[in-house]
Amino acid sequence: MIQVVTLSPAIDVTYELSEMRVGEVNRIQKVSRTPGGKGLNVARVLQKLGAAPVLHCPLGGPSGQWIEGQLNAMGISSKVSYINGNTRSAVVVADAAVTVLNEPATEISNEEFEKVQHGIDESDVIVFSGSVPANVKAEQFESLLKTMKAKTKTLIVDTSGENLIMASRYAHYLKPNLEELENATGLPKAQAIESIASSGSKIILSLGERGVELYADNRHIAKVPIQQGNPTGAGDALTAGFAANFHRGERIALRHGSALSAASVNSKTAGDFEKLKYEQLLDEVQIT
Repeated sequence: MIQVVTLSPAIDVTYELSEMRVGEVNRIQKVSRTPGGKGLNVARVLQKLGAAPVLHCPLGGPSGQWIEGQLNAMGISSKVSYINGNTRSAVVVADAAVTVLNEPATEISNEEFEKVQHGIDESDVIVFSGSVPANVKAEQFESLLKTMKAKTKTLIVDTSGENLIMASRYAHYLKPNLEELENATGLPKAQAIESIASSGSKIILSLGERGVELYADNRHIAKVPIQQGNPTGAGDALTAGFAANFHRGERIALRHGSALSAASVNSKTAGDFEKLKYEQLLDEVQIT
């Protein structure tokens, strides 16, 4: 069983238009709304892979009610902790480029935070994905990390900033992109990797078009043909693919995660992919 824990779910709103003109009235050609945020993206990809994840998340207000209904319709098993705040939105403006506008994670009370933490069960893999609400204290997040690590043999964490540094002391795998890694440590790539590795975590490093690097017992580099499209959620697809295939070995997990990440770029919806594209790219992944 794979559990996905997130503290920052969202409604992902995608606006499609031919050209975004800043400072002018823009007419949207198409609008789509999906349950989103990094953790929900991971859960959706896992569900589509047949991994049957259990999602733990706080939801509140009309937005939270809508997300819960959508999760039920998709058949994603969820343990929802109800909160007073209204769950946030994230807006993607997709024209020739892709512009992302993320609202901050909805704040949760101490009691609401504890409900999420106490609902976590033992499982083969636990994924924590997403940002941490600004009002959650460092010691609270550390307590959550300790709880998750005690419940699984494989804890994968994808977050940023000081929380990424905190997670390096507990996670078996961290999944930052290069910008997140360097910003969190204040160090260039090589030194940042060495610093994180000294804390005990292995690193799944997303490099965008340059592929993925896995720093475990050895350094593995996965490269996939460059894809054009919407990169939003590509890192979440990578996390899901790695988690779903981890039991088959790190190299296989890296191959599947990298192929899924690239396949998701071809989808206009974050955290989605076409099966045929995924299978095609799976054959094209090069690992050295």
